[in-house]
Amino acid sequence: MKDKNKGDEALNLEHTTVESSVKSVAIDRDDEEMKEKLNTLFKLRLLYNSGEELWQHIGKSGGGNNSFGRVGGKDAFLRRAIFHELAREWYNEMGVSIEWLLDAYSQVAKLIEKYKAYLTGGDKVNNQTAWCEQIVNVCIFDDEIDEQQQGCKREILQQLKAKDVYCLAIFLLIMLGALPQSVETRQGNVAEMRTQYERVYRFFSGVCHRNILFVQTPRMALFHKALKDVEEKLTRIRLIKLTIDVLSNLSVLVSTEQLAETGRREQWNQVYPNLDGYWLGKHHNEHHADYWEVEETATGYAFTHYFHKDDEDKTLHQQQFTVTFHSNGEDYACVQHPRSVAQWLNNDLLSKDDVTYLYFSFSDEDDPLLMSFDSFMMDVSWFQPMQLRRAKEGWIPPTREGTELINDFEAYSYTFYLGLEAITPTYISVRDEAGKEYRVSVSKHEELRSCTLDDAVGIITWGDKRYVAFDNQLLYIPIKENTSDSSNDTITLL
Repeated sequence: MKDKNKGDEALNLEHTTVESSVKSVAIDRDDEEMKEKLNTLFKLRLLYNSGEELWQHIGKSGGGNNSFGRVGGKDAFLRRAIFHELAREWYNEMGVSIEWLLDAYSQVAKLIEKYKAYLTGGDKVNNQTAWCEQIVNVCIFDDEIDEQQQGCKREILQQLKAKDVYCLAIFLLIMLGALPQSVETRQGNVAEMRTQYERVYRFFSGVCHRNILFVQTPRMALFHKALKDVEEKLTRIRLIKLTIDVLSNLSVLVSTEQLAETGRREQWNQVYPNLDGYWLGKHHNEHHADYWEVEETATGYAFTHYFHKDDEDKTLHQQQFTVTFHSNGEDYACVQHPRSVAQWLNNDLLSKDDVTYLYFSFSDEDDPLLMSFDSFMMDVSWFQPMQLRRAKEGWIPPTREGTELINDFEAYSYTFYLGLEAITPTYISVRDEAGKEYRVSVSKHEELRSCTLDDAVGIITWGDKRYVAFDNQLLYIPIKENTSDSSNDTITLL
């Protein structure tokens, strides 16, 4: 029995030794990975343009590309502390994850190495701008990949399309000559950073002219502003951040491009906080009206502004706008001038003068007391950046004896009566305010096969014109009334 226990002790000791050995190997492996991350930051000069600046920031002296392997000797804790503190600092300053950045750089470097012969051969070196534009067209603007493309180019585009914006930004910057091709670079300190910024800015300026809506891309304004900064601030990590932001900005605008061209709004990323009621503008007081009445509609919100002009004390003006709120990487509001009603009812292109996009923020995402609109793009004179505060419960708009109410946009006013009656395999039935039924043939309008009971379907009345409206499907069918038949329950086939 005694010998058995002794054997057990030996077995337990052996197990403990093996377990300690496994832990030691894991710790060593983790530390090697940390050394690699720190050395990659150093070699790529991502955070600072020179190695000396990085060492000075850390408070250590170093030299050579493998210096991080010797920082603190074998003290793995110190290496982890340095990396995580750098990551924290740069995330707080720029919103960039160094972990994601290094991982993306590694993915891109492997992709470039795999297709190195193709990427560095032929006339690519002399035609990088066109190549990069094609990448943006496919990965951001969602253009189809040309079936005539060579095998390697097609494969690269397909792989880039599947990667995130970090990878795409790094690949573009490498192709434009603004970043090293490999994490094992020996380029050393960075020189002529301003020239590299200017090259990338010119590239995106060309890309943005693809569509008039993109010319005022807000991140490009920040990019242009950065060109005026001192050289020390023009770092590689900041260039990557600006590139990521521009690409993200363009992807948001691409999703609204269809909105602008059809005159309606995308539905899937809309947000609907409780905004119904009165909101007070900055200049509102008992002598000067400046308030808004907000009402949720079937497709967004109606924002009606009531205000006194400076020289019209006895005249209260009213202006109503259509507003939708979207959250798709950016929180932005699409505001349409009522002039756009004629364009989208007639399926015309929406004029850039009749739509504006603004950043929005709410004090509470569900039931805010404050909401702000800040400049984003397509600035217009008729709807400016502003802050509104919710009026107290029971607040009644001030009225003055003899005040005349003028609707500045009376010519564009319309009503939307929701009247979806039934959906069948052959037709969709809609009733108007008087109970008259309209049946729209599905076979004549194939897009209606996607119609559901939750869609905004009804009757739009604009002046003396009426339409059966399928707002989600962007279909507006003019109604030509039969004046000889006044029966309320008449069925009209459309």
